Amino acid sequence: MIKITHHKRYENIKKERKEKNINLEFIPERKDSALVIETSYHNAYVFKDNKIYEVTLSKKYPYVINQLIYPGDKVILNNNEITDIIVRKNILSRDKFDGTKLNSLGTNKITATNIDLAIIVVAVNDPPLHPKFIDRYIILLENSHIPFIICFNKYDLVTKKEEKIINLYEKLGYDIIKTSTKTNEGLTTLKEKLLNKTCIFVGNSGVGKSSLTNYLLEDNLVKTNNIGHKTKRGCHTTTSSKYYLWQDNSGIIDTPGIRSLDLKNFNVSEIKNYFKEFIPYNNLCKYDNCLHYDEPENTCAVKQEINKNITQERYESYYKIISEIKRK
Repeated sequence: MIKITHHKRYENIKKERKEKNINLEFIPERKDSALVIETSYHNAYVFKDNKIYEVTLSKKYPYVINQLIYPGDKVILNNNEITDIIVRKNILSRDKFDGTKLNSLGTNKITATNIDLAIIVVAVNDPPLHPKFIDRYIILLENSHIPFIICFNKYDLVTKKEEKIINLYEKLGYDIIKTSTKTNEGLTTLKEKLLNKTCIFVGNSGVGKSSLTNYLLEDNLVKTNNIGHKTKRGCHTTTSSKYYLWQDNSGIIDTPGIRSLDLKNFNVSEIKNYFKEFIPYNNLCKYDNCLHYDEPENTCAVKQEINKNITQERYESYYKIISEIKRK
């Protein structure tokens, strides 16, 4: 008997996928659905009737399971096999949202599905605060029509420099929260915002996403407290997206930290609409197709507002995104 390597097995699945030309069908919501909490190459963990089950994908789907099913998905089971997938209300992907992706074969850039609220977690220090990363996540989440809040974590380490950045996002009208698991600042408010929602924590490595998740899990009576055992969850850095139910109807999806967000699939002309302080000036430029990029300042209304109603830092964030899209 010849042992098929991991790589060969994947190639065989891709070949079979093409030969069968299977079109995925997503079904309407059903009361007997199970909630996907974690996926891997071969199997998934799902939550149903206060129990966790390790399941596989029905053979009618010639797919790698973690490229079809994601944390937050609702599925139908038969003999510990996923036979159907419930239609999704949204997806979070590290790529531009495309309505055709919502209920079709996903990609490894999809992080989670069926999200009520996203929490962009950034550390005010350790690691250093990077507002450009916040801007990119705002674009991805608004593009996916997912409500969000910005959580400035490790607030016990804040200095005047970080306060200035935090005040900027507050003045722009974004919903923000300041938290610290050391002083407990903001944690009660965070709980209130997350109650009765499926929420997702996103952000760089080391900003404290898992610490906030642990706080919620350990401070509440968790009916699914064996999730930690079943999914081998510990205190280490998160390596894949996982769903945790911390109260009835209240779930958190903890995601791996990522180093960069690629916005290259966005149209260069749409980015300006995601910078809300640009909006009053977007249509006041001399030329209708002005990108506020390499045009002369005397023709660009946005450039004329830099250091007035638009900060230099936010403009530089915008400029860098446009530069990357143009280089693609």
